[in-house]
Amino acid sequence: MARTLNKKPEVIDAALTLFMRKGIKATTTRDIALRAGISEGTIYRHFDSKDALAEDVFQENLNYFYDYLKGYLKHSKDPENMLRAFVEGFFEFSRVEQRRYSFIMAAHQTELKQLSRTKMKPKRMLTKILQIGRKAGTFQYDDLELTGVMLMGMIMQTIFYLKSGHITVPLDNVVEEVFLSCLKIITNPK
Repeated sequence: MARTLNKKPEVIDAALTLFMRKGIKATTTRDIALRAGISEGTIYRHFDSKDALAEDVFQENLNYFYDYLKGYLKHSKDPENMLRAFVEGFFEFSRVEQRRYSFIMAAHQTELKQLSRTKMKPKRMLTKILQIGRKAGTFQYDDLELTGVMLMGMIMQTIFYLKSGHITVPLDNVVEEVFLSCLKIITNPK
């Protein structure tokens, strides 16, 4: 009896590479099959459609990112240290897991924009940190969602400019400055 091999990891890896290179819309299932070294039909054993595959790749990488950030936060006890760990983890993930980070950010801004709005776990994590800080009396802000979006924007835009070479300050200094800027936004009363 012939043994069926699970090719799902190869499909996901090939799709991630091609989605980054060509975009989700421009990548065909034939491209993915060729890259993975499988038949095109094998993709459909694991996924109903290319869109389902793209959503799965996005969700898998987002979960990986979330777990990565949780690892940074696990020893943080107070809200300020949680925020520091979150910022450090975000920057480190973008550095160490460049392909995953780039895919999440690109998909978040383009083809999977609608899906990412409901699934953006790192933003929910930051929101939770802000809520804990407010409850502890450490953080002050008027609107939780607005504050979360502002802090996420500052982190993501700084990473973008760092990766594009527009920021030449050492990474540790950048991370510290972003953390202090985030802290300033949520600890200074009006």
